[in-house]
Amino acid sequence: MAFREKIAWVSFLSTLLIWGGFFIILATVPHGMRGLAMLGPFIVATMAQAAVMIAAASIWAISAPKDAHAPADERDRAIGLRAARMAYLTLILGVAAVIVWLHLGLHGPDTIFALAAAFILAEAVPFGATALGYRWNWHG
Repeated sequence: MAFREKIAWVSFLSTLLIWGGFFIILATVPHGMRGLAMLGPFIVATMAQAAVMIAAASIWAISAPKDAHAPADERDRAIGLRAARMAYLTLILGVAAVIVWLHLGLHGPDTIFALAAAFILAEAVPFGATALGYRWNWHG
């Protein structure tokens, strides 16, 4: 597995696990306590995501420095472009869904968490699309 594919997989899986855990915790917190009480878990999730990514990238870059520093080829750019398109569509649909949800009664801190979920999902989609793009040989 190439360096970029490994990074895409760890990004995708860590985003799903860490932020999925955050949103599961959020769902268990009573509605009235979701404001600043969730700031701590949000910061922990952010730091955990950063730590996992830094550790994975460092370990793989040290173990295969030539692969880590290789410039992106045509296949890498094609996979990245397809993943970016999917991410943009996910973000637009997510924000539109939050806007509709606002009109149906979403309010308070839940608005921020709904937008955060839309952004995090839009961040996970290109990681998954990139990983699957390498695995399924999507290019051209």
